Amino acid sequence: MNKFLENIFATKKFTNSKNQIIDIHSETNRGQCEYLQNIIKKNNFKSSIEIGFAYGISTLAITEEIVNNGGQHLVIDKFQNTGWGGNGIDLINQAGYSGKVAFYEEFCYVVLPTLLEKGMKFDFAYIDSTKQFDWLLVDFFYLDKILDLNGIIVFDDVDFPGIRKLLRYISQFPNYKIYSQFALYHPKEKPDKLNKLIRLLPYTDKLLKEEIIKTDFELGINSRAVALQKTDNDTRNWDWHVNF
Repeated sequence: MNKFLENIFATKKFTNSKNQIIDIHSETNRGQCEYLQNIIKKNNFKSSIEIGFAYGISTLAITEEIVNNGGQHLVIDKFQNTGWGGNGIDLINQAGYSGKVAFYEEFCYVVLPTLLEKGMKFDFAYIDSTKQFDWLLVDFFYLDKILDLNGIIVFDDVDFPGIRKLLRYISQFPNYKIYSQFALYHPKEKPDKLNKLIRLLPYTDKLLKEEIIKTDFELGINSRAVALQKTDNDTRNWDWHVNF
């Protein structure tokens, strides 16, 4: 792992190019950074996109492995300079990857359609930004259009209600499958006998919450981060729907 990341994980801080000591918080932790790198390395991914920059911790981890494979990374974050002081960009530059990361300081709903129009393609995506269901659904809609077949999208913070609800929906798409999870929650959360019996009763689909009818464990999303793989192009009928 990059020496800058090693030091940040050890000290929870780094010194930017202005000689300011930056205390790190809300970062993607070491274990999850290694998880992202392992996915990229195992699949030999070369073109990655990330929504959310912040201090650049996950960005540096992804970029390091992408560059090892001969590729480049792209990051979108409207608030990198206004909210995070430009420290994510600073970290990437200090680590020597300034020419390997394309940065868009704009809202993702502006950038993603532009990337689609340009015909750009990616094989790996990481989403770590807002926790709002509707914003992230829009992100996923466009990312799906520019993601290569067999490419992987990783959602962070799946323990947030809005993101968990979104994953309950996306994980049931016929052209996506759960690739892997990080920081599994309640690994033995299997339906008990009573739960199974209740499901056999009539009208349970109308009387019970979807979380009871089909648990997060059964969907494979009971974790902090979830990776989904695109297994096919979208061939759903116009009236396709699943309860989630």
